[in-house]
Amino acid sequence: MTRILAFLVVFGVLIGGVLWMASAALSRATERTVTYQYIADALDALSARPNQVTWQEPVTDLVRAVTPGDKALLGAAMTEAWSVLALAQHTGDTSILRDSFSGVAQERAEQSVRDAGNGGQMVVLSQQARPQFYHLDGSVFQAEVSMRVARFVADGDDLAYFELVEDRAVTTLLNETNGWRIYAHERTGAAPIVSAQPGWTGAPLAGLNYYPAAAPWRDFWPAFDENVIAQDFARISDLGGTAVRVFLTADYFADVDTQQAALDRLTTLLVLAEGAGLQVMPTLFDLKPTFDPAGWAQDYTTLRAVLPVLAASPAVTIVDLKNEPDLDFAAHGRPQILAWLITMATLARAEAPSLALTIGWSSADFALELAEILDVVSYHDYADLSTATARLEAVQAATELPVMVTEIGVSSYSMALGLPSSPAEQAHDLAARLEALEKADGLFVWTLYDFPNVDATAVGSSPWVKRLQARFGLFTADGTAKPSAEVVQQAFEQLTANRD
Repeated sequence: MTRILAFLVVFGVLIGGVLWMASAALSRATERTVTYQYIADALDALSARPNQVTWQEPVTDLVRAVTPGDKALLGAAMTEAWSVLALAQHTGDTSILRDSFSGVAQERAEQSVRDAGNGGQMVVLSQQARPQFYHLDGSVFQAEVSMRVARFVADGDDLAYFELVEDRAVTTLLNETNGWRIYAHERTGAAPIVSAQPGWTGAPLAGLNYYPAAAPWRDFWPAFDENVIAQDFARISDLGGTAVRVFLTADYFADVDTQQAALDRLTTLLVLAEGAGLQVMPTLFDLKPTFDPAGWAQDYTTLRAVLPVLAASPAVTIVDLKNEPDLDFAAHGRPQILAWLITMATLARAEAPSLALTIGWSSADFALELAEILDVVSYHDYADLSTATARLEAVQAATELPVMVTEIGVSSYSMALGLPSSPAEQAHDLAARLEALEKADGLFVWTLYDFPNVDATAVGSSPWVKRLQARFGLFTADGTAKPSAEVVQQAFEQLTANRD
């Protein structure tokens, strides 16, 4: 009897489960039938694929409505097509165009790639689309499109031509066997993108380049600890510092999985800096791996995410667009780097017109590159100490803009003569460089702390270089002051006293 009862219980559970699953399936089928008219209605936005199209409402009703799913598919196709074109122009490979273009558009795209062999490049940075026509069977779509487009021509090591414009066009796409492709694209007009330069007239900055001791370079934002940062900012203020220069890692601030956390942590950092009486010079796109034009639209997307946070903070007055971009000339070509910098500077002004801009060149040799589009000239000075003053004076004589030296530093570790240097020698040499550059409109010392862990992806894998980079701090990793801390405090007091 017990076995029969157990069997009946199990059988009842199984039957109930089957009926429940059947009911759920019927419910889902009914929901699909009732809710969705087109398959695109049932599609979520394709977060795994790029989609940088902003949609506007059509002026008149279309024979077929454009659903959110349609917008996701069409937006991804339109974004991807122009990225593919930029990549094809960059590499010369036309075969990659056929999955994104067809018909007349494919012919023109292939011709543009052949023309790009002479150094030309077109980069679509953003699109706004207003649907004009959508065929009832979902096979043809047409939209009026407004596009921010950069075009440039390289001539050897020179940027021979550059324009950043707002193109107006009509784009037609066909829904073919492998998805949407651009079939036709007719440019109907263009206007240059221009913006005013706010300038910068603040007091000279006495600053530190900042990472926490335990989390330098790529570890900084993922390991963000506001208590540690608050203590460190108080220490910088006690040294007489008035500013910090921080680095926004390119991948962490661009990745959709980490971007919101990055923006939240950036907001917290700015609040902490303001509370400590420190101005912040954020350096964007740090450790950026490539400048290929196919990725510029994503860079613009990152700008549009980051700049509102910076513009909302009273602690931020100057934004450093890129750290030492001249070091990328050899790998990526000077014209391409300059075109990217001009593009990002112009777009940054359009998004945040109140923020002054600079570029942190690696040496005085490049300090005047693109000075005409900047509000502050800045460079780093690790070269021969005996000519540091002459370098600064030469840069100042060549521009009316404020000139800042945003990195100077001396390591307390050196293999000269086979013996490591001492913290006392570090202090002596740092004092001499601070004195040599005292007439700059800002001085930023590298860096607050020694680092027990040095990021090889940032400085290279050489054991000697890593040891050298580990010992630039004014304090040891455990917070013990080195003689250079007192030197910097005295120099900062002198710098601010002379300019009051």
